[in-house]
Amino acid sequence: MLTVASRPRAGIFGESTNDEAYRVLPGEDRLVKDIMTHEVALTMASVTVKEAIDIIRNRNVPILVVCLKHEPVLALTEYDLALHVISESHGDSVTLYELIKKRRVVRCREDAILADAMDAMLNHRIRHVPVVDAKGDPVGALSMVDAVGAVTPNAAAPRQSQVRRLWD
Repeated sequence: MLTVASRPRAGIFGESTNDEAYRVLPGEDRLVKDIMTHEVALTMASVTVKEAIDIIRNRNVPILVVCLKHEPVLALTEYDLALHVISESHGDSVTLYELIKKRRVVRCREDAILADAMDAMLNHRIRHVPVVDAKGDPVGALSMVDAVGAVTPNAAAPRQSQVRRLWD
């Protein structure tokens, strides 16, 4: 399991800005907790894809965080689940555990910076990651769309082109 954690500032102190201290583009120094979606539903990996879609609809939340042995390991949207139903022959009767087995588990700490979270999401081709606090408890989820939208246009342009190459 990969957990994107907070990063120490570089050696520049004094009047430097956060983006200079972290050596990232403006906007990429923002903390995940300032951008993440707080309204998520939690479920266990034993539920089926159909049940997961029902949870998202009934609770009217954009993202479902899936826990395996009480650890948040996956963040999914209704769109992600629908794609699975279309691509798999067993469709909506498969459990979320089957989806977890096919993916690299990536999550993010709320005190991590966006640059690190976006790098992990792009490197592992993940659109959404669960966000945890320092104790590892789920506190929300981060989407690539929200992350790219939160950085400056100069920082967003290269990220957008990377996203297009990966998901087109």
